[in-house]
Formats: sequence, structure tokens, C-alpha cells
Amino acid sequence: MTKEKSCGAVIFRKHQNRFQFVLVQQRHGLRFGFPKGHVEYNESEKMTAVREVKEETGLDVEIYGHIKEKTKYYPKEGVIKSVVYFLAKAKTIELKPQEEEIADAVWVDASEVLSKLSYKSDKKMFLSLSKKANIII
Repeated sequence: MTKEKSCGAVIFRKHQNRFQFVLVQQRHGLRFGFPKGHVEYNESEKMTAVREVKEETGLDVEIYGHIKEKTKYYPKEGVIKSVVYFLAKAKTIELKPQEEEIADAVWVDASEVLSKLSYKSDKKMFLSLSKKANIII
């Protein structure tokens, strides 16, 4: 079994007294999820999350390293992928999706996130992370 590791972030901002989160739509398959990517050589989990967020969304973020969740899934036969997601606060708000990988990046009200997410594992992770962060969805 081949193991892969990625890191990413659940990015939030407070807009008009409501929490909003960034979702990205992958070009391949057009599924919605959170920005993430493979850990590169000599990179910490937090460094990977910051880099991937910047690459995929154009945003600068503040990572809350103590609030994180892990997921695992099988992207293809013989491969197990683990993903560490950190909670992150947006320091900038203008989304600039990475053209090569991302079809769209959007701010979504907290109440709509679960209905937009494509994967059950992302929904479960988001609920758990929100609970840890005391964010009411």
C-alpha cells in the first residue's frame, strides 16, 4: 500500500456577523472541498497548508495550529491518503483560483458548507473542526 500525505486548511472569515468558509472546486471532477496539497521535502504540515492555500486560492492566512482534524481515504487502488486540515483565518479576502487545478474558489456561508461539499469525509471533518473551534454552523 502506497501512503500519501497532504495538508490544507478550513479557511474562515466573519462577514456581516456570519461565518463564511472558502471552498474550492477542482478542475478534475468539479467536486467541492477545501484547499490542500502534498507535503514537499523539508516542509512542516503548517508550511504545506499555508503554501497550498496561497497556491490554490491566492489567500494569505493565519493557521491555528492547535485546531486541526485528520482524514483518510483511498483515492485509487493501492493508495491510502491522509490529510491534515488546520483551521485558518483569512488575512486577505480576494480569491484568485489557481488556473491549472482549481475551477472555482468561493466564500460560502457556514449554513451552506455541508450541502456544497462533495465528500462525506470532508463533511465529517468540517463538523468536527467547527465543534473544536466553537463555530456554530
